[in-house]
Amino acid sequence: MQKNAFTLVELLGTIILLSIIALIALPSIIGLLNSSQDEIDESYKNIVITAARNYVNDNMDSFPKALESATADKEYPNGNLEVQMLLDEGYITDSSINEEKTCEMMNDYIKVTSDYKKYKFTYQEVGDEDICD
Repeated sequence: MQKNAFTLVELLGTIILLSIIALIALPSIIGLLNSSQDEIDESYKNIVITAARNYVNDNMDSFPKALESATADKEYPNGNLEVQMLLDEGYITDSSINEEKTCEMMNDYIKVTSDYKKYKFTYQEVGDEDICD
């Protein structure tokens, strides 16, 4: 008599084999997800830095011309551009950064300094995530 069914040993062997494959593949999948999230976060920061550059270009009277002879960094008294201010002024739109990320970035700011003939923009994270709850 021929049976067309799996035995318990074959079923257990298949489950064990699939579990081993999952254990091998899971760390690499999680790593890919984390690295893609890091890339997304970096692109959001680049959007904010671009908005800060546009703000400085539009408000050159607040940011004097970058130093022409000295090589030391020069800090501007109003050189901390908050993400919230850039959003309020229309330099960043809600559609360019998703709502959850916008909430996390609201207290962050861009520090504007200048060195020899150019402005430098540095993204500073404050990291106060309690405002999103």
